[in-house]
Amino acid sequence: MPTMRLSPASTEDYRLLAEKRLPRRLFDIIDGGSYYETTLRANSDDFRHLKLRQRVLRDVSDIDTSTTLFGHRWSMPVALAPTGMGGMMARRGEVMAKKAADLMGVPMCLSAMSICSMEEVAAVSDIPFWFQLYM
Repeated sequence: MPTMRLSPASTEDYRLLAEKRLPRRLFDIIDGGSYYETTLRANSDDFRHLKLRQRVLRDVSDIDTSTTLFGHRWSMPVALAPTGMGGMMARRGEVMAKKAADLMGVPMCLSAMSICSMEEVAAVSDIPFWFQLYM
């Protein structure tokens, strides 16, 4: 009997898919935190306490989520955070992330630990991106 393929519906669903598909070492890099993971645990606990206020049957056709950051207009006040070694998780991962950020109209921050060079990511578009610099 064929198995039904379901689309991920939550961040935990994506996490479980990644755990199945990636080599253990790569998954552990993505899934874990540094040192004793105290900050990771505290952040996860804090997010669990957030509750979204659901509103149904509301007119959302004229909502503007855009914002201006550093003189550039973005579609919403979120950004793709720097992800070290993203290119190890997917071929040309940082380039793919830049294309996705551009498509969604949000900023992207390139990690100092990225696999793709700044020049390669910059060649994707004329839309600026940020860079994570360790001093």
